[in-house]
Amino acid sequence: MDRQTGKRIMLGAALLAAALSLCVGGGNAVQAVMRGNAVRTLVIDAGHGGFDGGATGANGTSEQDINLSIAQRVQLLAAFFGVQTAMTRTDENALNYDPSHPIRQNKVADIKAREKIVQRLADPIFLSIHLNKFSDAQYHGAQVFYSSNHADGKRLAELLQASLAEGCDPENTRQAKQAERTIYLMKQLECPAVIVECGFLSNPSEERRLADTEYHKKLAASIVVGYLRYEGSL
Repeated sequence: MDRQTGKRIMLGAALLAAALSLCVGGGNAVQAVMRGNAVRTLVIDAGHGGFDGGATGANGTSEQDINLSIAQRVQLLAAFFGVQTAMTRTDENALNYDPSHPIRQNKVADIKAREKIVQRLADPIFLSIHLNKFSDAQYHGAQVFYSSNHADGKRLAELLQASLAEGCDPENTRQAKQAERTIYLMKQLECPAVIVECGFLSNPSEERRLADTEYHKKLAASIVVGYLRYEGSL
């Protein structure tokens, strides 16, 4: 390992420790103490919400609640370190929900609302938080997917993937992958855009970790470290 690489790892570990100590309580527990002047905005998207709960683990763990918890902590830490942020979903509800409309129409309204939030910004980066689920319970580990619409998406995804392994699961050998074009936001957004699948609810041990808010802090801290490396701040 060369000296520069060692220095980066040490700085990352120090930031991770600081981030974990800061990431306490709910999403509003600490206000940002530094705001960057850059126009660029990190859009933090908590997947699902409201009528659309996402995946559910064998023990009843709900994806939508965990997504929001992790997203709130990412926003808190990113803002603390000077990143300009925006949230698509700030509570347990879906976006633009109308109870008189059928589920499909509400799903379209929700995803279109998220798209509009991103499109209103001059220089956005889109980061969506989700959880995975598969029919085979053996699979585990966070994995990052990127849109091919922007050249920077792959680099951001790779840095996030490495940081998640370093901070949460050193045995995770998964690699960042290009997202399927069938995923609406990955197909439509022109900015750097990634989906962070934070783990598998179908894996019993990982479901237990994902149900623990202490683990949400580790995930959020790792995501912020990866993002700061992407921006060249670390």
